[in-house]
Amino acid sequence: MRTSTLMLGGGLCAAAIAMASAASAADQAFEIRFAAKVGGAPLVCGKTYPGVGTTKADIRLQDFRLYVSNVRLLKAGGGEVALRLDQDGVWQDADLALIDLEDASGNCNGNTATRAVVRGKAPAGRYTGLVFDLGVPQAMNHQDPTNARPPLNFSALSWPWRGGYKFVTIDFDASAPTNPKAAGFSIHLGSTDCGEGALRSPPQAPCRLQNRPTYRFEAFDPARQIVVFDLAALVADNDVTLNTPGTPAGCMSGDNDDDCAGVMKRFGLAFRQAPAGAQAWVRVE
Repeated sequence: MRTSTLMLGGGLCAAAIAMASAASAADQAFEIRFAAKVGGAPLVCGKTYPGVGTTKADIRLQDFRLYVSNVRLLKAGGGEVALRLDQDGVWQDADLALIDLEDASGNCNGNTATRAVVRGKAPAGRYTGLVFDLGVPQAMNHQDPTNARPPLNFSALSWPWRGGYKFVTIDFDASAPTNPKAAGFSIHLGSTDCGEGALRSPPQAPCRLQNRPTYRFEAFDPARQIVVFDLAALVADNDVTLNTPGTPAGCMSGDNDDDCAGVMKRFGLAFRQAPAGAQAWVRVE
């Protein structure tokens, strides 16, 4: 009896291994690549870019980091398939990934390590499109970064109030002949108007302004194409050398800040009475 039990257990183990191997063989690894540009020029630290915004300002990058989540691939025959992200313990956790497109050189003040890809697996097949959310999922958004797992362990990418994390952190210096001593301009996208309560605890209800756009590209080949974030397009409706008095420099996602009007429109988000429309700063190349 003991021998037959051992044989049965061995058979079950072998079957389990075979099933796992078959499942792995049916999976395909994917790498979604990202880049930042100013118009058609690659965005890098230490370089000055002219002609940005309504006053054609000169800008120099300081920071460019953002979170993407809920990545899906569009099947050739229709439908979506979730990309199961690799759990690398550094850049990706659950279905969240950090994209870091600055290297702390020149005028930049982030980290030397960079990350321009999202890696994961999906059932083998033909995929012709891409969908992803820009932002941290609600269930992960409100926590203390000093106790959080990577990639949510960066205090610089969180707000010290109940808004949670900055989904997008873009900072740059700007100047123009009309305002040669302009201050910097920041774009920090995140959830706002999150109610009362302890700073690092989740709100009792979702924040009034979620600010988590979803971007969908019907035609995308992960083997040949990249997703481009165009900073020039994002601030095309802004004078980046000026700031609304009494508000933080740039846009901090509040609907009380006039400097957010153009940026939110380009993100594809609603702002005040203006409804959400098509985004106008991310493209596929």
